[in-house]
Amino acid sequence: MKMRWLFAVVLMVVSFAGAWRSFYQRRPGSAAFKVVALPASSRPLDQVTPEGALLYIEAQDFSGLLHDWNAAPEKAKWLESENSLVFSESRMLLRLRRFHENFAEAAGVSADTRFVADAAGKESVLALYNIGKIEFLYITHLPSANFLSSALWQSRNKFQPRSAGGTAFFTRKTEGAGQVVAFAIAGDYLLLSTREDLMAHALQLLAGQPGRSMRQEEWFSKAVAEAPATSGDLRMVMNLEKIAVAPQFRTYWIQQNITEMQGYRAAVSDLYREGRIYREERALLRVTQEGTKGATGARIEPATVDALLPLPPDDSGFYQARVCTPQEAVDVLEQKILSPRLTGFRTQSVAPQTLLTSGVMGSESDLDTRIDAATPSSKEDSSSELRRQFAQADARAFLVVQGTRRNQDGVLLTLPSVMVFAASHDWSLQSLQSALQADLAPSLTAAKLGLGWKLVDQGGGYSELDGVHPLQLAVRGKFLYISNQSEMLTAMLQKKNTTVQPQGAIYAAGFNHAGERQNFYEFSAAIDRSSQPQSRYEANQPRFFSQNIASLSRALARLESEKIVVREVRNKVFQTVTYRWVE
Repeated sequence: MKMRWLFAVVLMVVSFAGAWRSFYQRRPGSAAFKVVALPASSRPLDQVTPEGALLYIEAQDFSGLLHDWNAAPEKAKWLESENSLVFSESRMLLRLRRFHENFAEAAGVSADTRFVADAAGKESVLALYNIGKIEFLYITHLPSANFLSSALWQSRNKFQPRSAGGTAFFTRKTEGAGQVVAFAIAGDYLLLSTREDLMAHALQLLAGQPGRSMRQEEWFSKAVAEAPATSGDLRMVMNLEKIAVAPQFRTYWIQQNITEMQGYRAAVSDLYREGRIYREERALLRVTQEGTKGATGARIEPATVDALLPLPPDDSGFYQARVCTPQEAVDVLEQKILSPRLTGFRTQSVAPQTLLTSGVMGSESDLDTRIDAATPSSKEDSSSELRRQFAQADARAFLVVQGTRRNQDGVLLTLPSVMVFAASHDWSLQSLQSALQADLAPSLTAAKLGLGWKLVDQGGGYSELDGVHPLQLAVRGKFLYISNQSEMLTAMLQKKNTTVQPQGAIYAAGFNHAGERQNFYEFSAAIDRSSQPQSRYEANQPRFFSQNIASLSRALARLESEKIVVREVRNKVFQTVTYRWVE
């Protein structure tokens, strides 16, 4: 579940809650319409929420969560950040503002989030039935006495009265936009919806009358069955079969892995707040049976990944471990250490230019092009021996550890890497040395100068190239270590093997935000200085890395680290995300 989309959902919940509170501003007056005092239902809220929702969010204590958010320093910092400024100008938020305007017109009150805390109850649920039209139903457990003197209740004669399940509710629709607002007080429950039929259905379920609820939907019940027995402070259940094909999802999903997300049927995520630890437990159900292979097609060997997890040093900036095929292992090695390169692309905001020429092909400078030189060997050919070594050892998983470091003069920041490859057979040191020499020779030297190996005794012993190109190599049975900085390699080789509880992981990663964020500010500032804005609009916008993302990092300065562990059992994927906060 990725951050910008989840954050937009949270903002949507808060915005809706502001509208809910605005409906019930207290004014003196007597109620002329009898409120049916239903007893507090002991059934779970998913049993009184009508079927058909695409997104279901349930909170054990919504008012408590909002109170903590309003009191958190992160809120004030984020509202003043460049990240907030960019989001306020986004297309998504502009669409939400348009909905707020239509919503306020139909309700006759301002949809203001200043009244959120007074309107939010304990157990609460928000069910979203249509993303484009923002059709939702909100139910919260809150004493009805708090609403009998509210402004909306006093002006209920402006609404059309309806009845369902023995309880009165009120509805109103605007002339132009056709926006519907419906509300009801049923015992100690407040209900608010943008569809009249959802309101009637929910009231019938609350009264114990027959009707289908979310609990009775197959995708929902199967997703919840894979969640922990005790729900978290927040629980989100998603019908990914319908969400992933929605045009709004394709437009706003920041990861843009639409095809991959369409491979999942449903997902459930529980967030637990445990002191300075926030823990998120996720379960994703695939559409088809995957057997014993992971998302990359590699064999799932959880014990192999588990064996790599104790290796990253405690001060690592970032680490990532996952299952892989031998060919995938070589591809990552080349990208991270042997021939680092940028794989991203810049999104063009203007139409491409068309160059009109006279049709002349070539120029005088072509006369300097040598035609008697041998064609350089391709990277694929030069690395074929290295690929054979990885295939013979049967590499099954890799670990990459990275972090910003100062260079020797203490001025520039670098991003060195150490990689560890776990195989099912022992590695051959001499064969690997020869294969790496052949792989590096075409790009480094014409006479194999600087490609000799020398033995270094530190860290239990490793091999290092005798030239200026930084590359270290060490073999420990079925583990292969390759690095481009000796200090990081030595720290990993000297780390004592510790026994960790098996997690059955096929993927794991961690990020040390507290240790890396200051260097990120400096590093990103250098990156943004080297890039020129492509348009006047971009020139007036905060720089993406050094201002936009850096301001989000500063707002979350108390976030110390984040870790994720992914497990897979047949057609089910389980993820545990742990956020650690500074005390």
